[in-house]
Amino acid sequence: MLAKLRSKKGFTLVELLIVIVILGILAAIVIARFAGATKESKESNLKGNLRTIRASLETYKANSKSNSYPPTLNDLWNGTNSDVDSKTFLERIPIDPFYRSKSVFLATTDFSPIDTALQRDAKISGTGGGWAYDSITGRVCANYYSTDTTCGHPLDTSWGSEYNIW
Repeated sequence: MLAKLRSKKGFTLVELLIVIVILGILAAIVIARFAGATKESKESNLKGNLRTIRASLETYKANSKSNSYPPTLNDLWNGTNSDVDSKTFLERIPIDPFYRSKSVFLATTDFSPIDTALQRDAKISGTGGGWAYDSITGRVCANYYSTDTTCGHPLDTSWGSEYNIW
Protein backbone atom coordinates (compact mmCIF):
# COMPACT_ATOMS: atom_id res chain seq x y z
CA MET A 1 0.00 0.00 0.00
CA LEU A 2 2.89 2.31 0.72
CA ALA A 3 4.19 1.75 -2.80
CA LYS A 4 0.85 2.86 -4.26
CA LEU A 5 0.98 6.23 -2.45
CA ARG A 6 4.47 7.00 -3.66
CA SER A 7 3.66 6.31 -7.29
CA LYS A 8 1.02 9.10 -7.47
CA LYS A 9 2.22 12.18 -9.27
CA GLY A 10 1.76 15.69 -7.87
CA PHE A 11 3.39 18.42 -5.82
CA THR A 12 4.08 18.23 -2.13
CA LEU A 13 3.00 20.98 0.25
CA VAL A 14 6.61 22.09 0.69
CA GLU A 15 7.12 22.44 -3.06
CA LEU A 16 3.96 24.53 -3.36
CA LEU A 17 5.01 26.78 -0.47
CA ILE A 18 8.43 27.34 -2.04
CA VAL A 19 6.85 28.36 -5.35
CA ILE A 20 4.42 30.73 -3.57
CA VAL A 21 7.27 32.35 -1.62
CA ILE A 22 9.33 32.83 -4.80
CA LEU A 23 6.33 34.40 -6.59
CA GLY A 24 5.76 36.68 -3.59
CA ILE A 25 9.36 37.87 -3.66
CA LEU A 26 9.19 38.56 -7.40
CA ALA A 27 5.90 40.45 -6.99
CA ALA A 28 7.41 42.60 -4.21
CA ILE A 29 10.36 43.49 -6.44
CA VAL A 30 8.11 44.43 -9.37
CA ILE A 31 5.75 46.51 -7.21
CA ALA A 32 8.66 48.36 -5.59
CA ARG A 33 10.14 49.06 -9.02
CA PHE A 34 6.98 50.63 -10.43
CA ALA A 35 5.61 52.31 -7.31
CA GLY A 36 7.35 55.59 -8.14
CA ALA A 37 6.40 55.48 -11.81
CA THR A 38 3.03 57.13 -11.20
CA LYS A 39 4.60 60.09 -9.41
CA GLU A 40 7.31 60.39 -12.06
CA SER A 41 4.76 60.39 -14.86
CA LYS A 42 2.76 63.11 -13.10
CA GLU A 43 5.91 65.18 -12.68
CA SER A 44 6.74 64.73 -16.36
CA ASN A 45 3.20 65.75 -17.30
CA LEU A 46 3.48 68.82 -15.06
CA LYS A 47 6.76 69.85 -16.69
CA GLY A 48 5.17 69.58 -20.14
CA ASN A 49 2.10 71.55 -19.07
CA LEU A 50 4.26 74.33 -17.63
CA ARG A 51 6.32 74.49 -20.85
CA THR A 52 3.12 74.71 -22.92
CA ILE A 53 1.61 77.48 -20.81
CA ARG A 54 4.85 79.46 -20.74
CA ALA A 55 5.34 79.17 -24.50
CA SER A 56 1.76 80.37 -25.04
CA LEU A 57 2.36 83.31 -22.70
CA GLU A 58 5.47 84.34 -24.63
CA THR A 59 3.63 84.03 -27.95
CA TYR A 60 0.79 86.16 -26.58
CA LYS A 61 3.26 88.81 -25.41
CA ALA A 62 5.00 88.85 -28.79
CA ASN A 63 1.62 89.39 -30.54
CA SER A 64 0.36 91.90 -27.99
CA LYS A 65 0.08 95.56 -29.07
CA SER A 66 1.26 96.66 -25.62
CA ASN A 67 3.99 93.97 -25.44
CA SER A 68 2.57 92.66 -22.17
CA TYR A 69 1.30 89.40 -20.75
CA PRO A 70 -2.45 88.72 -20.62
CA PRO A 71 -4.32 89.89 -17.49
CA THR A 72 -5.59 86.32 -16.94
CA LEU A 73 -4.68 82.96 -18.42
CA ASN A 74 -8.21 82.76 -19.87
CA ASP A 75 -7.11 85.31 -22.47
CA LEU A 76 -4.81 82.69 -23.98
CA TRP A 77 -7.72 80.70 -25.39
CA ASN A 78 -10.85 82.83 -25.50
CA GLY A 79 -9.44 85.41 -27.94
CA THR A 80 -11.47 88.33 -26.51
CA ASN A 81 -8.69 90.62 -25.31
CA SER A 82 -8.48 93.69 -27.57
CA ASP A 83 -4.70 93.90 -27.03
CA VAL A 84 -4.22 91.06 -29.52
CA ASP A 85 -5.89 90.26 -32.81
CA SER A 86 -8.37 87.71 -31.38
CA LYS A 87 -5.97 84.84 -31.71
CA THR A 88 -6.15 81.70 -29.64
CA PHE A 89 -2.76 80.88 -28.16
CA LEU A 90 -3.79 77.84 -26.17
CA GLU A 91 -6.65 75.43 -26.84
CA ARG A 92 -7.51 75.10 -23.16
CA ILE A 93 -5.83 75.31 -19.79
CA PRO A 94 -4.01 72.05 -19.00
CA ILE A 95 -5.04 70.08 -15.93
CA ASP A 96 -2.69 69.89 -12.97
CA PRO A 97 -1.83 66.17 -12.82
CA PHE A 98 -1.50 66.03 -9.03
CA TYR A 99 -4.71 67.76 -7.94
CA ARG A 100 -6.60 67.12 -11.21
CA SER A 101 -7.54 70.80 -11.30
CA LYS A 102 -7.33 73.49 -13.97
CA SER A 103 -8.09 76.40 -11.64
CA VAL A 104 -5.97 79.51 -12.07
CA PHE A 105 -5.18 81.76 -9.12
CA LEU A 106 -3.63 85.17 -9.60
CA ALA A 107 -0.64 86.44 -7.69
CA THR A 108 -1.50 89.23 -5.27
CA THR A 109 2.03 90.65 -5.63
CA ASP A 110 4.92 89.89 -7.98
CA PHE A 111 6.55 86.48 -7.72
CA SER A 112 10.26 86.28 -7.26
CA PRO A 113 12.37 83.17 -7.80
CA ILE A 114 14.19 83.91 -4.53
CA ASP A 115 10.98 83.77 -2.46
CA THR A 116 10.79 81.03 0.12
CA ALA A 117 7.92 78.57 -0.14
CA LEU A 118 5.94 80.36 2.56
CA GLN A 119 6.54 83.78 0.95
CA ARG A 120 5.31 82.39 -2.36
CA ASP A 121 2.27 80.76 -0.76
CA ALA A 122 1.30 84.11 0.78
CA LYS A 123 1.34 85.77 -2.66
CA ILE A 124 -1.19 83.40 -4.28
CA SER A 125 -4.89 84.26 -4.06
CA GLY A 126 -6.13 80.70 -3.55
CA THR A 127 -5.18 77.11 -2.81
CA GLY A 128 -6.09 73.63 -3.93
CA GLY A 129 -4.13 72.82 -7.04
CA GLY A 130 -4.21 74.20 -10.53
CA TRP A 131 -1.99 77.10 -11.49
CA ALA A 132 -0.72 80.34 -9.98
CA TYR A 133 -0.15 83.18 -12.45
CA ASP A 134 1.60 86.53 -12.16
CA SER A 135 0.33 88.74 -15.00
CA ILE A 136 3.08 91.35 -14.49
CA THR A 137 6.06 89.06 -14.86
CA GLY A 138 4.32 86.32 -16.85
CA ARG A 139 5.42 83.69 -14.35
CA VAL A 140 3.22 80.65 -13.88
CA CYS A 141 3.73 77.78 -11.48
CA ALA A 142 1.84 74.83 -10.09
CA ASN A 143 -0.30 76.07 -7.20
CA TYR A 144 0.70 73.88 -4.28
CA TYR A 145 0.81 75.08 -0.74
CA SER A 146 4.23 74.01 0.49
CA THR A 147 2.68 72.49 3.63
CA ASP A 148 -0.04 70.55 1.79
CA THR A 149 0.68 66.85 1.43
CA THR A 150 -2.80 65.59 0.50
CA CYS A 151 -2.14 64.93 -3.19
CA GLY A 152 1.30 63.40 -2.89
CA HIS A 153 3.04 66.08 -4.91
CA PRO A 154 6.78 66.54 -4.48
CA LEU A 155 7.74 68.95 -1.74
CA ASP A 156 7.67 72.51 -3.05
CA THR A 157 8.22 71.62 -6.69
CA SER A 158 5.79 74.35 -7.66
CA TRP A 159 8.48 76.94 -7.07
CA GLY A 160 11.74 75.10 -6.62
CA SER A 161 14.44 74.40 -9.11
CA GLU A 162 12.96 71.14 -10.41
CA TYR A 163 10.70 72.62 -13.03
CA ASN A 164 9.80 76.19 -12.30
CA ILE A 165 12.95 77.62 -13.78
CA TRP A 166 12.20 81.00 -15.26
